[in-house]
Amino acid sequence: MLGAMNFMTRHAFNFLSSFTVFILTVVNFDLGMLFVPIITIAAYYLSNKGIKMFQIGKKCKELGISRSEYKQIAMQIKKAKSHLHSLTQQFIQVRSVRSFKLLNEMTKISKRIINIVQMNPRKFYSVEDFFYSHLPSAVQLTENYSMLSQQQVKDTEIHLTLEDTRRTLKGLHETMENDLKSALESDLENLKIELDYVKFENAKKQQQMELRGEK
Repeated sequence: MLGAMNFMTRHAFNFLSSFTVFILTVVNFDLGMLFVPIITIAAYYLSNKGIKMFQIGKKCKELGISRSEYKQIAMQIKKAKSHLHSLTQQFIQVRSVRSFKLLNEMTKISKRIINIVQMNPRKFYSVEDFFYSHLPSAVQLTENYSMLSQQQVKDTEIHLTLEDTRRTLKGLHETMENDLKSALESDLENLKIELDYVKFENAKKQQQMELRGEK
């Protein structure tokens, strides 16, 4: 959630600090070939931990959330990515075109929600149910559906169960669409405000030009 720039900056500092430690230990201390690499690696590790903690603290302050909240959101994003991977694994298992399309749409929506929250962790609270319930349920239902659809025996009970699971997945897809709308809601509201402001400014300028033309 810290982003690529923070990642590159952190590791650039890590390299610089560990390289400095390497030079100092080689020049000033006779520690031997065994201890110099160990100390250099330890310097890189400690530098990385320290800078990352600083970056997380700064990010939390910008977002107005605590470190524990940040840690919880990061953990949920990690779990969601694992669930998403499991969901994509089912592409090769489903056999009907209709089910494949539904699974594809659910995967796309899930990716968008995860990316949105990763970019702005505060949006997590708008889509908590997606992370805690909707995505895990989608994975579980899809796995069960794939397993049943591959059974050689297609009796009435299995057929009815498959149809019921497909209807449930369709309903879950609609729920996930609403999750995406919730994630985008504040952005849409800000965009509407910006558009209203631009329209107001354009109308104001147009009115001023018309007044000048009359003079």
